[in-house]
Amino acid sequence: MNPRAPKQWSLTKQEMIMSLEAWRQNLHYILFLDRNFAGFLADGVTWLKKSHSSPRCGLQDDPESVPQASCRTAQQKCIHLELMLGQIANYCPVISRNTIVKNSTSMSSICQAICLHFGFQSTGALFFYFNNHTCPC
Repeated sequence: MNPRAPKQWSLTKQEMIMSLEAWRQNLHYILFLDRNFAGFLADGVTWLKKSHSSPRCGLQDDPESVPQASCRTAQQKCIHLELMLGQIANYCPVISRNTIVKNSTSMSSICQAICLHFGFQSTGALFFYFNNHTCPC
C-alpha cells in the first residue's frame, strides 16, 4: 500500500498562515512524485521568464554523463516547467495566473507572491502573533 497525500485543494480568498503551509506542503509532495517536476522543487533552483531572448527559460540540456533513460533536453525541461507552473496556477486561483506561469523565476518567487497576496510578511505584527513563524514559503 502506497501512502498518499490528500487530494490537492485550491487556495481560497481567506487563508491563514497554517492553512497556506498545509497547502504548500501537500502541493510540493504531489509535484515531487512526478520526476519531471521534482528538479524544479529543490531549494535554490531558478529559471528565467520565457522570452524571445530566453525561449527555454535559461534551462540547459542535461550533460552526457546523465544516464540516457533520464536525460532531458532544455526544451523538454521547459515544457515540464510550463506544465508544473500551470498545475500550481490551477490550485492558486486567488492570484493572477500570469504571476505564476509567466512571471515566476523559482518556487520561492511563487510562494513570495502568494504570501504578499495574503499579506503575510516575515516582519512586523506576524512575529508577535505567530511567535517568530514566517511566511511558509
